[in-house]
Amino acid sequence: MNKLLTCLLMLVFVMGCQAGGNEETKDLNQPLKISNENGLDQSVSEQAERSLRRKNNLTDVQAVNDDKQLLIAAQVPHNERFHLKKIEKELTSQAEKKFPDYKVTLSLDKKIHLEVMRLKRLMAEGKIDKKKLSKELDGLIKLSQEKT
Repeated sequence: MNKLLTCLLMLVFVMGCQAGGNEETKDLNQPLKISNENGLDQSVSEQAERSLRRKNNLTDVQAVNDDKQLLIAAQVPHNERFHLKKIEKELTSQAEKKFPDYKVTLSLDKKIHLEVMRLKRLMAEGKIDKKKLSKELDGLIKLSQEKT
Protein backbone atom coordinates (compact mmCIF):
# COMPACT_ATOMS: atom_id res chain seq x y z
CA MET A 1 0.00 0.00 0.00
CA ASN A 2 2.87 2.42 0.87
CA LYS A 3 4.61 1.70 -2.45
CA LEU A 4 1.42 2.40 -4.39
CA LEU A 5 0.84 5.65 -2.53
CA THR A 6 4.48 6.71 -3.03
CA CYS A 7 4.33 5.95 -6.77
CA LEU A 8 1.06 7.84 -7.09
CA LEU A 9 2.47 10.89 -5.30
CA MET A 10 5.62 10.85 -7.44
CA LEU A 11 3.51 10.60 -10.59
CA VAL A 12 1.41 13.60 -9.51
CA PHE A 13 4.58 15.54 -8.68
CA VAL A 14 6.19 14.79 -12.05
CA MET A 15 2.99 15.70 -13.91
CA GLY A 16 2.78 19.01 -12.06
CA CYS A 17 6.37 19.93 -12.89
CA GLN A 18 6.07 19.58 -16.65
CA ALA A 19 7.12 22.62 -18.65
CA GLY A 20 3.80 23.59 -20.18
CA GLY A 21 4.37 27.33 -20.27
CA ASN A 22 1.83 30.07 -19.97
CA GLU A 23 0.20 31.15 -23.23
CA GLU A 24 -0.40 34.69 -21.92
CA THR A 25 3.31 35.41 -21.51
CA LYS A 26 4.03 34.34 -25.09
CA ASP A 27 1.73 37.08 -26.40
CA LEU A 28 3.36 39.84 -24.33
CA ASN A 29 6.52 39.95 -26.42
CA GLN A 30 4.66 40.32 -29.71
CA PRO A 31 4.34 43.92 -30.86
CA LEU A 32 0.80 45.24 -31.04
CA LYS A 33 -0.28 46.51 -34.46
CA ILE A 34 -1.57 50.06 -34.17
CA SER A 35 -3.54 51.54 -37.03
CA ASN A 36 -2.83 55.05 -38.25
CA GLU A 37 -6.39 55.69 -39.42
CA ASN A 38 -7.11 58.08 -36.56
CA GLY A 39 -3.93 60.16 -37.04
CA LEU A 40 -2.01 58.79 -34.05
CA ASP A 41 1.62 58.52 -35.19
CA GLN A 42 3.35 55.96 -33.01
CA SER A 43 6.55 55.58 -35.03
CA VAL A 44 8.64 57.17 -32.25
CA SER A 45 7.33 54.74 -29.65
CA GLU A 46 7.93 51.79 -31.98
CA GLN A 47 11.53 52.93 -32.51
CA ALA A 48 12.00 53.28 -28.76
CA GLU A 49 10.67 49.77 -28.17
CA ARG A 50 12.97 48.26 -30.79
CA SER A 51 16.11 50.07 -29.67
CA LEU A 52 15.63 49.39 -25.94
CA ARG A 53 14.80 45.73 -26.55
CA ARG A 54 17.85 45.22 -28.73
CA LYS A 55 20.41 46.93 -26.49
CA ASN A 56 19.25 45.77 -23.06
CA ASN A 57 18.24 42.63 -21.24
CA LEU A 58 14.52 43.42 -20.93
CA THR A 59 11.63 40.97 -20.84
CA ASP A 60 9.14 43.40 -22.40
CA VAL A 61 9.00 47.02 -23.54
CA GLN A 62 5.83 49.00 -24.31
CA ALA A 63 5.85 52.64 -25.36
CA VAL A 64 3.29 55.29 -26.27
CA ASN A 65 3.84 58.83 -27.53
CA ASP A 66 1.97 61.97 -28.46
CA ASP A 67 3.36 65.16 -30.01
CA LYS A 68 5.57 66.13 -27.04
CA GLN A 69 5.85 63.17 -24.66
CA LEU A 70 7.13 59.61 -24.80
CA LEU A 71 6.16 57.11 -22.09
CA ILE A 72 8.13 53.88 -21.97
CA ALA A 73 7.17 51.01 -19.69
CA ALA A 74 9.72 48.22 -19.44
CA GLN A 75 9.96 44.97 -17.55
CA VAL A 76 13.30 43.66 -16.28
CA PRO A 77 14.14 40.03 -15.49
CA HIS A 78 13.36 38.98 -11.95
CA ASN A 79 17.00 38.50 -10.91
CA GLU A 80 17.80 42.14 -11.81
CA ARG A 81 15.05 43.72 -9.70
CA PHE A 82 17.55 44.69 -7.00
CA HIS A 83 19.13 47.24 -9.37
CA LEU A 84 15.96 49.00 -10.55
CA LYS A 85 17.19 52.56 -9.89
CA LYS A 86 20.40 52.03 -11.83
CA ILE A 87 18.63 50.28 -14.73
CA GLU A 88 15.95 52.97 -14.88
CA LYS A 89 18.57 55.73 -14.96
CA GLU A 90 20.54 54.02 -17.76
CA LEU A 91 17.45 53.33 -19.88
CA THR A 92 16.15 56.87 -19.43
CA SER A 93 19.45 58.39 -20.54
CA GLN A 94 19.53 56.10 -23.59
CA ALA A 95 16.01 57.12 -24.58
CA GLU A 96 16.66 60.83 -23.97
CA LYS A 97 19.75 60.73 -26.21
CA LYS A 98 17.85 58.95 -28.96
CA PHE A 99 14.73 61.17 -28.78
CA PRO A 100 15.82 64.69 -27.73
CA ASP A 101 12.64 66.32 -29.11
CA TYR A 102 10.40 64.43 -26.66
CA LYS A 103 9.96 64.56 -22.91
CA VAL A 104 10.90 60.97 -22.04
CA THR A 105 9.39 59.21 -19.04
CA LEU A 106 10.48 55.66 -18.31
CA SER A 107 8.88 53.38 -15.74
CA LEU A 108 9.70 49.87 -14.59
CA ASP A 109 6.43 49.61 -12.67
CA LYS A 110 4.12 46.73 -13.59
CA LYS A 111 0.96 48.83 -13.22
CA ILE A 112 2.24 51.43 -15.67
CA HIS A 113 3.22 48.62 -18.04
CA LEU A 114 -0.30 47.21 -17.94
CA GLU A 115 -1.86 50.64 -18.44
CA VAL A 116 0.35 51.34 -21.46
CA MET A 117 -0.69 47.99 -22.93
CA ARG A 118 -4.36 48.93 -22.35
CA LEU A 119 -3.80 52.29 -24.02
CA LYS A 120 -2.13 50.64 -27.01
CA ARG A 121 -5.05 48.23 -27.30
CA LEU A 122 -7.48 51.17 -27.35
CA MET A 123 -5.43 52.79 -30.10
CA ALA A 124 -5.36 49.58 -32.12
CA GLU A 125 -9.15 49.31 -31.86
CA GLY A 126 -9.54 52.98 -32.85
CA LYS A 127 -11.39 53.89 -29.65
CA ILE A 128 -9.16 56.81 -28.71
CA ASP A 129 -8.40 60.13 -30.38
CA LYS A 130 -5.42 62.48 -30.14
CA LYS A 131 -6.86 64.63 -27.35
CA LYS A 132 -7.85 61.69 -25.18
CA LEU A 133 -4.47 60.05 -25.81
CA SER A 134 -2.67 63.15 -24.51
CA LYS A 135 -4.92 63.26 -21.45
CA GLU A 136 -4.36 59.55 -20.68
CA LEU A 137 -0.62 59.94 -21.24
CA ASP A 138 -0.46 62.88 -18.82
CA GLY A 139 -2.29 60.82 -16.20
CA LEU A 140 0.04 57.85 -16.62
CA ILE A 141 3.12 60.06 -16.40
CA LYS A 142 1.85 61.62 -13.16
CA LEU A 143 1.09 58.15 -11.82
CA SER A 144 4.56 56.91 -12.71
CA GLN A 145 6.23 59.84 -10.93
CA GLU A 146 4.38 59.35 -7.65
CA LYS A 147 6.46 58.09 -4.78
CA THR A 148 4.87 55.61 -2.39
